[in-house]
Amino acid sequence: MKSTYLFILLLSSLSADWKSDMLDKSNQIYHDTKDKTILLYKENVETHPLTKEERMNKAWDNVYDDLEEGAKYIDKYNNAPESTWIGTDKEDVQKDINKLFETVVNGLIEDDLLIYKTKMAKLKKQISENKSDILKYREKKVGAPQKSAIYTTKSGYDSKIEETQKENVILENEIRMIKDNLKKNFADIGVNLTPEQIDVLLTRVDGDDIIQISLVMETLKHVTNQILQLMKASKEELTQAKKYYGMHQVLLELVVYIQQKYIDKCNHVYIPKIDKIISDSAEMMGNTKRLRNQEEDNRRRAIYNNNLDAQMLTYKAAKLYKNDIISSRNKMSQAQKISKANLALSKNTYATVMLSADLFDLITESQNMFEEVSKIQVPNLVPFENIQMEQKYKELTESMK
Repeated sequence: MKSTYLFILLLSSLSADWKSDMLDKSNQIYHDTKDKTILLYKENVETHPLTKEERMNKAWDNVYDDLEEGAKYIDKYNNAPESTWIGTDKEDVQKDINKLFETVVNGLIEDDLLIYKTKMAKLKKQISENKSDILKYREKKVGAPQKSAIYTTKSGYDSKIEETQKENVILENEIRMIKDNLKKNFADIGVNLTPEQIDVLLTRVDGDDIIQISLVMETLKHVTNQILQLMKASKEELTQAKKYYGMHQVLLELVVYIQQKYIDKCNHVYIPKIDKIISDSAEMMGNTKRLRNQEEDNRRRAIYNNNLDAQMLTYKAAKLYKNDIISSRNKMSQAQKISKANLALSKNTYATVMLSADLFDLITESQNMFEEVSKIQVPNLVPFENIQMEQKYKELTESMK
């Protein structure tokens, strides 16, 4: 009997040791897997941008055929009737040109914009999910045992929280790297933004539009320079010079097109949506004031007052947001006037078919236009007064998407 008892004790001890070993191995596997996950994720999402020269050369290769095709549309548009029941009129040709513009824009910046948008979205999503996990770990830790061979202990949850926080540090650093690249992109077109201004830009509903336009302007300067080199090489060959100048005119048309697209988006999408938020906020404040004034209980009146403060914050933020969008739209309109003036001159020169040397001088002059327009059309990005206002902008941005 005694030997049986000792055997049971030995078996229990071995079982406990086995469970303890299994728990230790499980924890080790968890930590190893977590570390590897972080490293793999870092390798997958870390920004490895092409050099500026590589990006520009790739853009040129992507859009050359489309620009050449676009140059043919110039004569086609000029020769088309204003309106016709049969055949192709100017409106039909313009639709084809607009489709071509979208193709050119994608060819110029598709990779850069896609990398920025997809990576930024993945990083933010992962950080948000990690924060939710941390909250769950903290909740489970409350009822977790101090020691256990089966269940996750308090120290186990502490380890999980610590590892997840470490992962978020890495992910936040990846976001910082993307912001640094954006900052450099703007610097390349002569617009110097602070990290705080980049944060404002990324918070706004029109942030992607501004980034897209700025990347296009940066790349167009390089494409125009490539056209200049081709014109130089063509010397007095007027047919070739005319083709290259037609490609240059397509670029100027493209600038006006993307500027107008942004202006229309502000007028018909962003401003109406923010107006609806302003209207709803005003109506809600009116209802809250009415209910507060009817309430005799001081405690409930105090809650109504708190609600009113929160609603007022939304209302004020929405009004500021609208002013920001209007200001950006007006700056884009101001920049577009310069673009249209250069386009009008370009059209007149193309129609005149001057000597290639004169065409060359005019394209050279247009390089200054790209820099001037780029600086004008970037909105005034005023850093947020406080975290509360920044958070409110983020909420409003989500509601307008």
